[in-house]
Amino acid sequence: MNTARTHVPMWLVALLCLVAFAFQGTRGIWEPDEGRYSSGGINMHESGNWLIPTIDGKHPHLTKPPMTYWALAASFAAFGHNEWAARLPGALAYIGTGLFVFGLGRRLCPERPWLPALVWGLSFAPAIAANVVSTDPPLVLFETAAMHAFVEAWSREGPDARRWFVLRWLAWGLAFMTKGPPGLLPLFAAMLYLGIHDRPRFRSMFVPAGLLTFAVVAFTWFGVVIAREPGRLGYFLGYEVYDRVFTSVHDRNAQWYGAFEVYLPMLIVGTLPWSPLAVIAAGGPAAAWRKLGTRLRERNRDWLLLGYWLVLPLAVFFLARSRLQLYVLPLFVPLALMMARALSGSRPNPDRWIAWTAGITLGALVTLKGVLAYWHTDRDARHIAAQVSTLLQGRAVDRIVFVGMRPYYGLKVYLDIPIDGIQLGEHRFEYSKYLSEEALCDEVRDKERDVFAIKALRTEKFDAALAACGALPVAIGTVFADGNDIRFFTVGPSTR
Repeated sequence: MNTARTHVPMWLVALLCLVAFAFQGTRGIWEPDEGRYSSGGINMHESGNWLIPTIDGKHPHLTKPPMTYWALAASFAAFGHNEWAARLPGALAYIGTGLFVFGLGRRLCPERPWLPALVWGLSFAPAIAANVVSTDPPLVLFETAAMHAFVEAWSREGPDARRWFVLRWLAWGLAFMTKGPPGLLPLFAAMLYLGIHDRPRFRSMFVPAGLLTFAVVAFTWFGVVIAREPGRLGYFLGYEVYDRVFTSVHDRNAQWYGAFEVYLPMLIVGTLPWSPLAVIAAGGPAAAWRKLGTRLRERNRDWLLLGYWLVLPLAVFFLARSRLQLYVLPLFVPLALMMARALSGSRPNPDRWIAWTAGITLGALVTLKGVLAYWHTDRDARHIAAQVSTLLQGRAVDRIVFVGMRPYYGLKVYLDIPIDGIQLGEHRFEYSKYLSEEALCDEVRDKERDVFAIKALRTEKFDAALAACGALPVAIGTVFADGNDIRFFTVGPSTR
């Protein structure tokens, strides 16, 4: 690994900022995921409870550690409850990740240390994900920071190396606090590489100060939550770890072919336009494969590390039964480093055609972000909120309760009304309360200022349950959202 030091070019910082902030506050909050995270951040800011996230303002929402909610709450506190603030943590994470990729490029692509950051920042997946309200952009930031610290420690000796080992464990702790065990997959990849190819370095990883730092950062919050509610340990290990890996309970592309449907298109389209250029630069697919095999047989440590970093997490993602496109977002960092190395060594002076590719791609990405910003979808919480606001004009509302469907938590950004969800019967959603028909009576009794919402095709059972409580629905109006007519109503006493 090269030890040359190179300052970050200002043009690279400007490019990352342009992509990150282009149309940032223009697109509405899309349901369901963006709405859920945004609502959680707003509720944390409003309640002042920075320990336990909630998406309905009352019940704990612990599917993810709180790092993303902390970032969102801080952003909402500083800039108000709006789309720009909701997307700020992701945009900053994108910029920060690009800078850490540059740091990796100084070691792994010393001829053109800026090229890996350019390739990563102008690949379709990272650029578009920069404005998605999700745990994944912050996760990529902390994982990349950890791997940067790992490579720096790997390239040094003595006390200076130990300092980087501590910083690396700090970053691993932050990654764990962002998404739990998946945040440690690159760590396992690095450990596997060192355990096989560099055992003296493997032992040096476990510096006491680093391990202590990781334990404090990664486990303190979990320890406090479990101490308050001991049953949460089984929830974290069972529902959030075991079930996501080994069962289909989360219903996220769990079929045997699900990984191919979800991840392969994401990896192929997400690396455009650089992946085909890297293959062409290597002399075609067959030549690229042969060159990669040669480097691995020669035990080129840079390529081996990148290979472990890519392949081990990808294997886990393929085997796990819960699969979404953004799960593989961290893999675009090692892919960018691989593609940059291939491009950098393709010809004596590739800078001109790299610059042309970057310019065209930048224009295409900004244009695409503009199209998405004004793209009409019936999952846009802003459009749904406009319809709901029209229905509720002049009406005092304590909360909006969605019945038998996923609540539109993103309405919280626009209406500043608490959002809740209840379910009846056997069909249950992950983020709503399950009620028996008897418990429904307590839920609606003396709640004249609550507004309920239900899909128009699913009203019969709920109406019958209300009738059993001596109540009846009082229609307000209908909203079209997510391909359905959603009926809004209050509950009043029966006239029978």
